[in-house]
Amino acid sequence: MVRQFARSLHRELDLANEGRQSDRIAANFRDWRDTGHTGDIEPPIVIPRIHWPWTRERVCVQDRVNGIAGRRLDLVDAAGLDRKLLARRGARAVLKMIVTDGLFHADPHAGNVFYLSGNRIAFIDFGMVGRLSAARRDELIRLLVGLVQRDPQAVADVMLDWAGEHATDEEGLVMDLQAFVDTYHGLTLQQINLAAMLGELTALLRQHHLALPADLALLFKSFITLEGMGRSLDGNFNIDRKSVV
Repeated sequence: MVRQFARSLHRELDLANEGRQSDRIAANFRDWRDTGHTGDIEPPIVIPRIHWPWTRERVCVQDRVNGIAGRRLDLVDAAGLDRKLLARRGARAVLKMIVTDGLFHADPHAGNVFYLSGNRIAFIDFGMVGRLSAARRDELIRLLVGLVQRDPQAVADVMLDWAGEHATDEEGLVMDLQAFVDTYHGLTLQQINLAAMLGELTALLRQHHLALPADLALLFKSFITLEGMGRSLDGNFNIDRKSVV
């Protein structure tokens, strides 16, 4: 995990690399529309265009974003934007990056997000991104579905895949996961401390001598960062199948 963060920090120092990552994510969103809200005229997700004639390793020139900074929720309300829609739209966009594209913004704090007219969202600063292989994304989907559907065996199966040939007590793991899932079932985002929840999950991994794959480190960081934003926009928002699909 330390090596993973070290590589990410090194890449952040190359602003031309940031521009290339921004272009890739912009291309992934070019034809994307929010299926949960059909009234959109303009693309719901905005990624600033990079101006390559002036972009180098030490400088990145891109379009200016004219919107409301992520921290100014008072201005979001004054502009008449829909906080609940913004929260759902942001969740759908992030899940698309993670699950569909395998390339996601790993530092989506309020300073890297702007809210625009028409309830659009702009993401900036792609110096830190995470990457997930197709196989890892499939495992992640199975794990999340298992948590949402309160299926500890499905979650355990994913963790055992991560363990490989390392022996563990599968029955004990399933029992611990049942207690873990029951603890968080039915809670709203406002009631959940995501950092503590992920901490409990990694503690379970250690307890059963299982390892968290290094490429999930940035994903967990991204989830923890998103917690505060989702909570501030819509305290009752819960990332489940009905709210984000």
